Parts: sequence; structure tokens; C-alpha cells
Amino acid sequence: MENLLATYLFQHKICPLPTIGTLIVRAGNAQASLAEKKITAPIPFIEYSEQENSAKELTNFIARYLNVDLEKAEHLLTLYCKAVHQLQAYEELGLATAGSFYKDEHGSLHFKSASMPAAFFPEVMAERVIHVDAAHQMLVGDTQTNTIAMSELLNGEEPIRNKWWVAALVLALLSFALIFYYYSRHPKGGFGSEARTSNIIITTAKASPNF
Repeated sequence: MENLLATYLFQHKICPLPTIGTLIVRAGNAQASLAEKKITAPIPFIEYSEQENSAKELTNFIARYLNVDLEKAEHLLTLYCKAVHQLQAYEELGLATAGSFYKDEHGSLHFKSASMPAAFFPEVMAERVIHVDAAHQMLVGDTQTNTIAMSELLNGEEPIRNKWWVAALVLALLSFALIFYYYSRHPKGGFGSEARTSNIIITTAKASPNF
């Protein structure tokens, strides 16, 4: 009966046991090891739940497999479940390659899932690919940025859009140079000095007597 129940469990991923509960095959999680550059396949495990489900399909399976009527199949299933209930503390009752039922010191029923053969879940090689020139979005504190901007900041470089003040400073220096050049060419009068000189000459000519 143990082999038959284990076969049904692996085929249907669930095995309801009257008065005991239900065994369920759960999918495991893949494990990645970046240091070894490997990923292990997800290994399934068997979970025991006290929730009962209909055992009608299981009874039909037992009857067909053993070529007996449904009443006989129900009786055989009941005998196995009764044996599980009669377990003493730390006693175990196997379920073929699936695992075994056991009771703790408080009389609580548990199921210990058997380890699956590692040959059925081989490791695969995996290497993380990093695109150096690609920009990836990231959150730094409350600021949304990307990997390129962070690299420039860490290397002491400012983004180009923050260097507008450099152009303004160059324009200001050019303006001062032009002003300095003009005053160096007109040291006395500055702006408008030639116009004032012309006015003085005209006024003097008007004030002179006629000969």
C-alpha cells in the first residue's frame, strides 16, 4: 500500500488520506551561487496538511491498480490510515520513497519528506552579464538617477548639463577684455570724449573776432 500511495502522490501531486489529512507535492526554489557561477534546479518537497480532501479518486486508483472492488480498496486505505494514527512518539511509518509519518513527544503527527535524488535536478552553469555602457535606473535616497550619473559623481565628474556656469564665466571674461581694450585706446576721454572735443573747437571758433 505504501508504494501505491507514493505512486499516486507523485502522479497527481496530491494524496488525500481519510482522517489524517493531505500530502501535497510543492515546487521548490532554484538556488543561485554567484561565486561558483552555478544555479541548482528547484527541488520539490512534500508538505503535510491536516485539511482533509475527498479520497474518491484515490480509492478508484487503488481498485484499478490492485484489481479489486471499491469496498476492498477503501478497506486497505483505512488500514493504512489507522496504522498512522497508532504511531507512538518518535515512531515512523514509511510511505515508500516519498518519506514517512511520525509523531513527536506531544503526540502531534508530522510528515518527513524524503530527499529527492540529486541526479534528477542537475546544476547548470550561470554567469552574470554586466553591460558596462548601459544605463540602468536606480534610486539613491529619494532621488531617481542612473548608473552612468552615479559613476560620474563617484569619479569626481559632474554631468555636462550642470556646467552652464562655465560658458557664462567665459562670456564675462571676454566682456571685461573688450572694455579694457577700449579704455586702453582712449585713456583720457573714454566714451564720448571725441564728441566733447569737437564741441569745444566749434564754440571757440564762434567766439573769435573776424579779421
